[in-house]
Amino acid sequence: MSKALIANPVFSDELGLLMFRAEAATLQAFRLLLDKQPVLLAPVPDELAVVAPGLVEHQGEASRLPGQLVLAFMLQDKVYQALGGASAFTQWQGRADRCVIHGDDCIGGFTWSSGRYPVSLCWHHDNAHRAEPLPNVEAVVVRRLAAFGMSRVAEFVGRARGGEVSAAELAWWASAHGVHALLPESLALTALGRKATITDRHTAHGWKDTDARYDARDHIADLSKMVKPIKFEVDAEPPASFMARPKLTRWQSEAYLKFVRSQPCVVTGSTEAVEAHHMIGNGHSGMAMKTHDLMTFPLCHDEHMKLHDGGWQRWEQAHGSQLAHVMATLNKAAGLGVFG
Repeated sequence: MSKALIANPVFSDELGLLMFRAEAATLQAFRLLLDKQPVLLAPVPDELAVVAPGLVEHQGEASRLPGQLVLAFMLQDKVYQALGGASAFTQWQGRADRCVIHGDDCIGGFTWSSGRYPVSLCWHHDNAHRAEPLPNVEAVVVRRLAAFGMSRVAEFVGRARGGEVSAAELAWWASAHGVHALLPESLALTALGRKATITDRHTAHGWKDTDARYDARDHIADLSKMVKPIKFEVDAEPPASFMARPKLTRWQSEAYLKFVRSQPCVVTGSTEAVEAHHMIGNGHSGMAMKTHDLMTFPLCHDEHMKLHDGGWQRWEQAHGSQLAHVMATLNKAAGLGVFG
């Protein structure tokens, strides 16, 4: 995690200067941070698009997915509605208290622009945008829409930021919301772990041909198979409940364990060699019997071994309650439609 300064630049062509306006405390903090080091100037990344000017903490890592493909997906009407539409897009941006074109330099009141993708504008630029779409506004809309969409997907799959979402997780969200058929095929291929086999060649007659016609697999349709509901029937009056001393049995589901193993490790975030850890201690797993398969959460192999070898009490002091991780995993599974 590193520090960065978000500021609105002011250009002075006559003096050949590029200036930034900031409060005295922010300038002093940034001056100490730089200590005469050179500065890299770059546009604000998507995940900080709606952050107010000032000193911020920034991870500085690139998105795991191609931006143009993500944007093409987010611009689909059904996808936009699945994300929550204009109301959710507006709420995600916060208050309309500055103009996206000139920021705080614009005078007068501020409002949300009209249309499918509202952004904050001053009254002057809003009127100009109504008369003829402003290129600057369209650029902001594109950038913010992609960031908004990925942040919603990240929230759904349990990621901290949109830049952490993988192709498989995006496809998972799309399948759960019934819009997987709108995914660009290259994203579908990546989500399924497949490689494109299309190669250009020319026939004997000089016509350009590809291998696409010979690939009979329907990559998009295969994505709908990624989220399969687990058969989870509830019996309000099981026969055992009428017995004086019923023998309790373990609930087991290989399908649910497979789901848990598909999730990132709760400690490292890794998706490699993930195992389903059954909760131990806290009155569970007595008599050398594992807890129900529902009482599990994802751990990579190394962290799994540390928990068992070092003791669950020490592990919980470092990484939090096992029960909290179990509940978070169950909540995510239910929200994703794992239980039907």
